Amino acid sequence: MTVGTPPPGTTARAGLRPGAVAVRDIYGFLADLGMDCDVNPCTAFVGTVDPGRIADAAGWREFVTRLGLPRALSHVVEVAEEDVVVSLDPRPGPVDGGPDALADLVTAHHNSRPLRLDEAVHLAYWPHANGEYVVFVKFSHLIVDLIDVVDLLQRVRSHLRGETPQGRIGSRYRHHERTVRQYADLPAADPAEVTRALGELPTPGRKGIPTISASVEDWLPLREGVTFDELLSAVTTALLPTLGGGMVLQYPYSRWEFATKGGYYVEIKPLVVRPGPAASHTPEHFAETRRAQEALGRFTMSDLDTFARAFTRGRMPRVVVSDTTFMRPEPDLWRWVPVRSARVFEDLKFLADRSWPGPPLLRMQYKRGFLAPETAADVLDRLKQRIGARGETAGPAD
Repeated sequence: MTVGTPPPGTTARAGLRPGAVAVRDIYGFLADLGMDCDVNPCTAFVGTVDPGRIADAAGWREFVTRLGLPRALSHVVEVAEEDVVVSLDPRPGPVDGGPDALADLVTAHHNSRPLRLDEAVHLAYWPHANGEYVVFVKFSHLIVDLIDVVDLLQRVRSHLRGETPQGRIGSRYRHHERTVRQYADLPAADPAEVTRALGELPTPGRKGIPTISASVEDWLPLREGVTFDELLSAVTTALLPTLGGGMVLQYPYSRWEFATKGGYYVEIKPLVVRPGPAASHTPEHFAETRRAQEALGRFTMSDLDTFARAFTRGRMPRVVVSDTTFMRPEPDLWRWVPVRSARVFEDLKFLADRSWPGPPLLRMQYKRGFLAPETAADVLDRLKQRIGARGETAGPAD
């Protein structure tokens, strides 16, 4: 059900506000490509909740409003705060089964129930046969970055358990409208200067798939303490023997002055990787390269026409490496249920989940037609040798 709003799919598309520069690409993925299933952050978990609290639709709307999410969405899309959708969906039950069965359940719901452009958050729940509840939560990426998820999910889980929140729970989004303007006012980089600094693009040995395709994923427990630059180095040395030629890695970059504030202010940066020995793709190399290009000013991948042509006409593979995922709940209170995306835009993604208290996990997600299962297993094995946890087997945590 929704609170004070029509059901999904019954209103006109909400347009993007002109000043919402930071979410222009995310909006395009959602509005033009229909990529909710691989863009909007979501998670699922099983545990004990307050039955009255989880079933209270008006209370859920009030709680989300106090978090500041409806107001924040009204700052970036053309919808009034009071018209922003906040949905609560009680599902039939009770349900039963282990982690795999529950993962199939929440995955099916996720992929069949996209958020509307004017929808801030969706919560679905199933009563479990053991008296607990299976809970699924999905946020709009237009207003929730993966760093925001840490704070928001802790508050949502506390709310569902019937706890009374302490302090001003909406402080993270209190100045969201002003922050959106501040980001738009940052000096934009000169695309020609950025392109010159990045140098000539290499020829890919294996071409990417230009269409949105079905997704497969594998998991690898990571060794504690692996830095992002070590992750970039390991991914590069694992992929070059498989892909051949060169490639362009993409990674999300958040400026420190915006990373601690609620909302999406992310720039997707390219790392050009040319063929060469592993000694030339060290963590130190990637650290130095990132520092140099992050100093060039505000730009994201879609600002660079040369790169856009390389990905479309030249079919350069789209490879993403990200270290900003925090989707797993407190293990002493909840059991995590992995949610899978049915379709993916990028050819290959490496997403590190550093949820506390761990252990860290690496998700390798790829298009079915881009890597054969045995090839993907080889890549994962190379990663395991470099950055895998000792004595651990691949697979999400139970």
